[in-house]
Amino acid sequence: MDRNRLWVIGTVAMMAVVVVGGWFLGIQPQLNAANAASESRTSEAARNAASERLLVTLKKDFEGIGELKDSNATLRRSVPSSAQLSTFVTELNSLSGQNSVAVTTIAVSDAKAYTPPVIVAAAVTGAAASPTPSPTASAAPVAAAPAAPQAPPLVTNPKITASNFIAIPIALKISGPYANVLNFVKGLQAGERLFLVTNLSTKTVVPPTVDADITGLIYVLLADGAK
Repeated sequence: MDRNRLWVIGTVAMMAVVVVGGWFLGIQPQLNAANAASESRTSEAARNAASERLLVTLKKDFEGIGELKDSNATLRRSVPSSAQLSTFVTELNSLSGQNSVAVTTIAVSDAKAYTPPVIVAAAVTGAAASPTPSPTASAAPVAAAPAAPQAPPLVTNPKITASNFIAIPIALKISGPYANVLNFVKGLQAGERLFLVTNLSTKTVVPPTVDADITGLIYVLLADGAK
């Protein structure tokens, strides 16, 4: 092998080393950086798109903020954060005037802490044994008993507890025409303040006037941190 051929081979080998070295030292890191930048741009674009969707949703929700505030105010008047008995009495006086009845007594008992409902499993009873038909008589088909209606599922809220939800027993005595008394009770249950009627009894005085005893509950939901 002559000197010129060796020089050519050496030159080619050197060029190969330069090319390979340039790839690992220059081109490959640049490609890696470009790929990383592309992935970063893709991730950022995805985050921006998610943020834009969230912003659209928030804007849409904010458009109904007025209705939500009005609804919350109505619910707060229905179940306030304090007893507000004077406001309730004012409502009773207004309701009695609208229905031409007289409220003769308003009695307020001690408040009671909320007691979470207890789910009691329904008792299962075995079906009664049917008599065995005699050999000479044909057995008549026995109709299946109708299924008992199912109670709706019990719904509770873990945020409603004995420490923040209070029931105040109220006893009312009113007098007036029987139909007016019923209208009064209907308005009492549909009034601004939530009132649960637990008992109603009437006694005729002079027809059509009756004296009525009404018992029920109003409620208080304490604000966070209140006692």
